[in-house]
Amino acid sequence: MRKLIMLLSALLLGSASAWAQDDAKAAATITPTSLPGEEELSAQERAERDFLMPTRRKRAAAIEAVEEKARAAEAAAEATAKAARLAAQIEAEKNAPPAPLPAPAEERKTVVKRKTGRR
Repeated sequence: MRKLIMLLSALLLGSASAWAQDDAKAAATITPTSLPGEEELSAQERAERDFLMPTRRKRAAAIEAVEEKARAAEAAAEATAKAARLAAQIEAEKNAPPAPLPAPAEERKTVVKRKTGRR
């Protein structure tokens, strides 16, 4: 009987560390990433990568910032070009001779026939 109690207590103590490890894995949050290929990484692989290559995220952030600036500059250039086209169109309309007005059509008289009760 004593051996059975010792065996059960050893099993309980051995499984306590396994439960603690499971809690640590559940507590580790997986951060969403935007770099390609990072979706399949486990939390440990992601931590190792960040420890060994911290400049990778900085480089990706710098590239994203440059692309955002390029998109903003392109949008600004497009808006400027559109404003210039609109201003040129308004100026052309001001300088164009007025279009001749069409002659008014003669008004036709409308005849209303009234029905009478006699026929």
